[in-house]
Amino acid sequence: MCTNKFESILLFSGGIDSFCAYHYLNKPATVYFDLKTKYAAKERKHVLKLLPDIIIDESLNLSSREFGKNAYVPFRNLLLAAQAVKYSDIIYIVGVKDDKVSDKNELIFDDMSAILSKIEGRKIHILSPFWTMTKSEVVAWYLKNVTPDPEQLLATVACYSTEDTNYCGACPCCFRKWNALRTNGIDIHFHNDELMDDYYKRALRKEYIPERNKSIIQEIDAYRS
Repeated sequence: MCTNKFESILLFSGGIDSFCAYHYLNKPATVYFDLKTKYAAKERKHVLKLLPDIIIDESLNLSSREFGKNAYVPFRNLLLAAQAVKYSDIIYIVGVKDDKVSDKNELIFDDMSAILSKIEGRKIHILSPFWTMTKSEVVAWYLKNVTPDPEQLLATVACYSTEDTNYCGACPCCFRKWNALRTNGIDIHFHNDELMDDYYKRALRKEYIPERNKSIIQEIDAYRS
């Protein structure tokens, strides 16, 4: 049973995508799910710095389901969506055009909406406002429409390091942040040459969408020149 507390709810992770979505959607109600994963404590700390009044939900403990150095959690977005239905019928889980994640794309979100609607007996919408925009384009929108000051973009957190930092500059999440910011003229350092080489080779093999392949190659070439 839904109490329909909010017209819509944004699942806020503290990363660039959800932070920009918060502004793009005109500051909707937000919730952070503390999943008790190995990087959740520092993530929660930085989330509260960005949005002090955010709802903190501790109902979903996924610590036993994570594995690998990046704390991968299978079906994470489906589990989050299933918990978020208690807040609203309209749930924003932010994905972007150049994501390459099996449970975060427009078709999968449509499927999630359908199954949750059937289970709940009411129409549930799982949405992202950025399916037509790459991460770099989302950053460009923020800099043009919110503020040209990148300070809060730099303060966002999406990092697999267990150290108390919002940007380790060496993990896959930090590489994506590095790439999106560098594409928009924001100078930031990335010091994992092996991982950078791996992304470069993947882009040369055209493993991502054309915009992402081009951005990776262009920014790495410029960074190393």
